[in-house]
Formats: sequence, C-alpha cells, structure tokens
Amino acid sequence: MFFIRLLFVLALLSNIGIYIYARQHTPKQHNFIAVDKGIDKLVLINELDEENTIWEDDKGIEGQEIFNQVCYAVGAFNSKSEIRPLLDKFKSHVIKLRTRKIISTQEAGYWVFIPKLKNREKALDMSRQLTQLNIKDHYVVTGGENENSVSLGLYRDEQNANARLQELLGKGFNAKKQIRVEQWPEFWLDYAIASDATENLPDIAEINPDVSSNKVECNW
Repeated sequence: MFFIRLLFVLALLSNIGIYIYARQHTPKQHNFIAVDKGIDKLVLINELDEENTIWEDDKGIEGQEIFNQVCYAVGAFNSKSEIRPLLDKFKSHVIKLRTRKIISTQEAGYWVFIPKLKNREKALDMSRQLTQLNIKDHYVVTGGENENSVSLGLYRDEQNANARLQELLGKGFNAKKQIRVEQWPEFWLDYAIASDATENLPDIAEINPDVSSNKVECNW
C-alpha cells in the first residue's frame, strides 16, 4: 500500500515538473499586426454597402476648381446591383460619385370600404347585411391596420368609385372612399465631373439604355 502511494506522489511531482518546464521554454506570443499604421483596412467589393455611399477622387478634387465642376443624376435603377457597371466605369473619370435610394409614391386608384368594426363578428354581420341587399363583390379584411373593415372594391377610375360609394350611402351604409397609394424604391447614381471632361465619359445608353442622365445642382 505504501509503495502504491509513493508511485502516485512521484507521478504527480513529475507532471508538475513537466508543466513548469513547458511554461518556461514556450516562446512568448506576440500580437500580430496585419498592416502598418496608417494603412486603410482592405474592404472587399461585395462587403460595400453602395446605398448612400460617397466615393471621391482626392487627386481630382485637388486638381479642379469647385466652379469648374458639373453634376448629374443617373437613373432610375430598379435595384442597387444595376448600378455596379456604371459605378465601376465612372470612377476613373469623375471627381466624386454616390449612390442614392429614394421611395417613389403615386396614386394608384380608389378604395371603397366600410371602416373597421369593433370585432370580427361585427364585420361578418355587416357582410351578411350587404349580401341580403344583393350588394356583391365585398369581403372582410382579416389582417393589417384595416382588419375588420369591409372592402367594397378597388377602382382605377374615380367616377366608378363614386358611383359605388353613392350606391352604398343610399342604402344606409357608412361607406368611405380612400385614395390608394403605391410605393416602390428607386436607385440613383449621382456624380460630379470637371465641365471640360464630360466628353470622356462612357456612353450611358450603351451600358444601360433604360436610364437617363439629368444635370442637377452640385449641392452634395
């Protein structure tokens, strides 16, 4: 029994000695610096967020007087990815450029409806009343901000919407008319260039015939 205990103690002391030796003879770790101080971090093209980014040619800015530049807006593009071919080709010719996203809005017709009721049961009861009076083409809205309202038609022509509205009002229903609005994103490429260098630009129509270039104020 004594011999077994002695072997255990010797093994433990041996492991401790090996650990201490390894710590003393292991080279110290040094923090690795990827680049020298003052060098910008490399960013891959697919990591760039093109939306609302600005690129400037420092040499171009120093070499051009501010009054000697003109600015243009190119668009509208359906997506940011459509801007990339122009973005790559224009960089070597312009003073600065940026991409820009806007939300376009337009009227898209008229909605005739009965405003949302207290709960779904009330809305279904209203639908049954309309059916009993032979008023067709209606449904209960089941979700969103207009949940439990009763839709009575979408109309492109305001005259048709008004006729539907008057029919419902004449039968005692609290119907309303609301302008429908559609929204969608548009993307633009803005650039500034020296006024005597515009002829050197690539032909936009050859790169993307679906967009146009418009002269704008240089206020960015």
